[in-house]
Amino acid sequence: MRKNHIAVYAFLIFSIVLVLVQIAAGDKKYPGEDEFVITDTPATMKSEITPIYPIDAMNNKTEACVWVKSLVDDNGQVIECKIMKCSAKNCGFEDAALEAAKKCIFTPAMKDGKPVSVWVAYKVEFKLDGDKGK
Repeated sequence: MRKNHIAVYAFLIFSIVLVLVQIAAGDKKYPGEDEFVITDTPATMKSEITPIYPIDAMNNKTEACVWVKSLVDDNGQVIECKIMKCSAKNCGFEDAALEAAKKCIFTPAMKDGKPVSVWVAYKVEFKLDGDKGK
């Protein structure tokens, strides 16, 4: 019976150490936000979603430019997106750009013939002359 307890304790200790090592290593499925990933071909936008023009900005005839940074996985799906450079207009451009960015679809970046996850940065322009979104 004592051998069973020792085996269980050893397994628990091993499991805890394994979890701690994984936590310390971080999630390596995706690159860090500032991590540079070498690729043979970059990720390219396959389906761009035009952001909804913020009503306050439209009423005030305000235009702006927002830079978005999106984490694109090896399937071309957006996993996470952030504002890289805001418009500084305080009219809702950033929220609109992020909402649209989450719905975009990319052709994944490739390295050695395999798709890889990368961060992609691009500009979203809000213009009132009919060229809204980009």
